[in-house]
Amino acid sequence: MEDKERAEPQASLEPLEALWLDAGRDPQGEAAFLRELSRQRVVTILRQPPGVGPAEPGRNLVQWQRSTDGMTFVPIFTSVQQLSIPPSPPAQAVRVSMRLLLAAVDGQCCIVNPLSDAPFELKEAHVALLLGHIANAHQETGSPSRTAPWAFQLPDEAVYSVAVRLAEWFNRHGRIDRAFLYELLRGDEPQADIVLGLDEPADTALADSLIAVAIQAGVDPAHFIVRFLPDEPSHREGILRGGITPFYQRPRTSLH
Repeated sequence: MEDKERAEPQASLEPLEALWLDAGRDPQGEAAFLRELSRQRVVTILRQPPGVGPAEPGRNLVQWQRSTDGMTFVPIFTSVQQLSIPPSPPAQAVRVSMRLLLAAVDGQCCIVNPLSDAPFELKEAHVALLLGHIANAHQETGSPSRTAPWAFQLPDEAVYSVAVRLAEWFNRHGRIDRAFLYELLRGDEPQADIVLGLDEPADTALADSLIAVAIQAGVDPAHFIVRFLPDEPSHREGILRGGITPFYQRPRTSLH
């Protein structure tokens, strides 16, 4: 999970709040709300400050019970203003990206703004749409766990030609300062992905361009992904623990 909720400009809340209010009116409004929600940070409640063991986000999320049918759910809020009941210490409100929250809830039901007059339950179809939007933005939709750990390692030598083509593109366009190539095997999946990890802010157009370069160099398009490391703590940690070094680092220009 990410940092504690802070004061935020009202202007930054207006698009998501407005789309949430329209979400129940028609399919187009619902689709627009889910698209925006997939790239936003929301407010949720932790029982205690995040940490290890029981304090891990997936085991630390507060659950409420719906009075109408007794269903338990994870409450999430489009803004701290929607959380009209302050959590009692040591519980605390935190702001977290929707995609990291989806990984933490691991299939539990979520309801957006449950204290309002228009609570929005994220049903299975809604979650699938959220995950699709997240994947299309070249962001992870899951995270490692005890039951499905991730393994990071250097790729096979066959990927060398792909690395060369990518480095040529980097030098030609002057866009990338540092990049990693590694294999990522998630849990018991049968085949690893080749990952191009970039020390760059998320940029969908850039990712699409680099995927095209890698495909032209012969990579399997079904198992090649781009990840923007500033937004991917699991990848940063995996690279560090795996001792994976950059395959490309922009040469520094000497000044005389």
